[in-house]
Amino acid sequence: MNTSHHGFLIHSRKYKETSSIVYIFSSTKGIQSLIFKGSYSNKNKFKFSLFNEYLIAYNDKYNFPYLSKFEISHEFSFDKKYYLLGLYINELLYKTIREGYDFEPIYESYKSFLLNLSSSKYSTKRLALIFEKDLIENLGYGLHLPEHLKILSKKSYTYDLNEGFKQIDSQQNKYSLTGFTLEKFFSNTLTDNNAIDILRLIIHKIIKHHYPDVELMGNKLL
Repeated sequence: MNTSHHGFLIHSRKYKETSSIVYIFSSTKGIQSLIFKGSYSNKNKFKFSLFNEYLIAYNDKYNFPYLSKFEISHEFSFDKKYYLLGLYINELLYKTIREGYDFEPIYESYKSFLLNLSSSKYSTKRLALIFEKDLIENLGYGLHLPEHLKILSKKSYTYDLNEGFKQIDSQQNKYSLTGFTLEKFFSNTLTDNNAIDILRLIIHKIIKHHYPDVELMGNKLL
């Protein structure tokens, strides 16, 4: 049966001599692999690119269906200085999204991320942190506070994979964060680069905990 839906190309690799396997991220299917037949000899390959939303069509009666049609539905443009960031975010989606997740909020978060890049003046690490924070929340692994814990601006906190954030002596952990920093983090207004690095390190530990075989190569380029 012919099927169509909107999605983003987030990854591709060569398949046989003249084709490729394309990995499409959509709000209905998550990460889906399709064969793009003749893509290496077809001028249309240059019209099917990263960071644009497409309406794609294929026949889903096959276990490994061929991409039969695609047309752009929304083109996103942004400064080339964010290109490596975009590649990293695509890698993050490709390596973490699994069957059974609610793909819709992740899809909308990705669209918002691309849209915001067009007018953003933030650093790549700050933008990466905001997306990573939203992603692990949507995956069910978000940074959290115990119900009894109230953030106090002048106190220090660290993160435990089992307990979440907890208050500590300020001299106990070189990776501690102030309550003021956490308030900024949860409101997406954090600008301190050192704190951003610490929070991203925490997030990567969470990802590694849930995906022990995943290594995020693109993050090393940011």
